[in-house]
Amino acid sequence: MTHVGWAAIQWDKNGLPRSLLFDDKYFCEENGLLESQYIFCGGNQLKERWQNLPVDAEGTFTIAEAGFGTGLNFLCAWRLWRQCSPVNRTLHYISIDQYPLSIDDLSIALKLWPELNSDSQQLIEQYPSAFSPYHDLYFDERNVRLTLVFDHIIDAFDAMNNERVSFQPIDAWFLDGFAPSKNPQMWSEDVFVCMAQLSRPGTTLSTFTVAGKVRRGLNNQGFSISKVKGFGRKRQMLQGVFTGDIPNGR
Repeated sequence: MTHVGWAAIQWDKNGLPRSLLFDDKYFCEENGLLESQYIFCGGNQLKERWQNLPVDAEGTFTIAEAGFGTGLNFLCAWRLWRQCSPVNRTLHYISIDQYPLSIDDLSIALKLWPELNSDSQQLIEQYPSAFSPYHDLYFDERNVRLTLVFDHIIDAFDAMNNERVSFQPIDAWFLDGFAPSKNPQMWSEDVFVCMAQLSRPGTTLSTFTVAGKVRRGLNNQGFSISKVKGFGRKRQMLQGVFTGDIPNGR
């Protein structure tokens, strides 16, 4: 049976969280907020895509994330959605985390970004205090839906494929698990296969890592992958788009 449960957190001298299980940080020390905006919102060209959504049609834009962590990526996407999207559209943000932060740790972490305080408080008010696999949270008069899946990533994808988690095909992927060297199961071939099954032509992805295993694995499942300039001291990161084209006819 797959083990899931609340994350074990260590707080460093600067008050930043670190996973004891994976011995890895949740975000960069320099500026986690700018990092999230750059890698995930910028890496998926969300501002431009949302500004260009037709204003005379309804619809849902779906983001799927591997690794909810402190919720920072969600808060950044939510704020950008409020600024850029047509009023008749909805955002569905699905986030998978096998070891999510407890509500107490989440509350401590989100104090690092006072500029997000209003949205952070809304998240904290709805964030589950008891551990169970599926949680639907709604914001902005139900125009924003956050689905939290606290489970092993393959089990979570299985639930999505079998419609236990209701959603549209994924429009953008945020791959924000701990580093592949620390958490290899988050970056396995099985994960990439499931991502392809849940995507459609034009689905984008972004991630901080440029590990060869990740590039090859995504490319082998029909994602066209590019290295681009990374955030801060990180020289490069990955962007991708799903084409469905399998190299060498695989």
